[in-house]
Amino acid sequence: MTARRQLLVALVASVLLVTTACGSESESGSDLGTGAAGDLDSDLDAIVASTVRVRADGCGPRTELGTGTSIPDGLVVTAAHVVAGAEQVEIVDRAGTAIGAEVVMFDPDLDVAAVRPSTGIDSSVLLRDEVGRQGEVGVVALISSDGTAEPVAVDVLQRVAIRTTDIYRDQPVERPGLRIDVSVEPGDSGAMVHLPGGGGGIVWSRSTAAEDQVWTVDLPTELLDASTRRGLVDAVDVGACL
Repeated sequence: MTARRQLLVALVASVLLVTTACGSESESGSDLGTGAAGDLDSDLDAIVASTVRVRADGCGPRTELGTGTSIPDGLVVTAAHVVAGAEQVEIVDRAGTAIGAEVVMFDPDLDVAAVRPSTGIDSSVLLRDEVGRQGEVGVVALISSDGTAEPVAVDVLQRVAIRTTDIYRDQPVERPGLRIDVSVEPGDSGAMVHLPGGGGGIVWSRSTAAEDQVWTVDLPTELLDASTRRGLVDAVDVGACL
């Protein structure tokens, strides 16, 4: 296991001001109490099997890489900035097979997108309706250079509301989510934080003010509701390239 994948345990109470690729953010935190840590060991195989590479082409010569997670009803959720402006999106499963996919939900304010692969992923993870809370312990699966997903233990440091901009820096927005302790690298955007009971949000940025800390955004209601998820079948506009 590489150094960046090692387990991290750090509780930080200070309010931070950070600047990332998506603009300047400030966070307002709330201490919601300590949640049960739970035991995710029995779910690790499913978490790893459900973690895939997202590959997007169409914005010049570069290929944008991100991380996605297979969720119920045949969808893969990732960060919107990974697929912004893409003409072609593929999901690469753990066997290295590239599967064509359509972007069926694109939210540049929350920085969340959902894609529907032409072939279903064998495994998917449950989602939880309850938002993550300070003190909970979870897992984030990150993809190594060899294409395998590695589960990394994380602590929820704080429940936050991040004041930032949409992915195009056009207008101010607020993203509800978490501050967690994990080291990420380019290509990890879109990775899901798994908490007791199911997936609880996705990684959209790392902090530039505090090493080994990142921001996650809560999953929107259209992904938490089964009937709405099943209705996400048509390709949508993915906006301009970043």
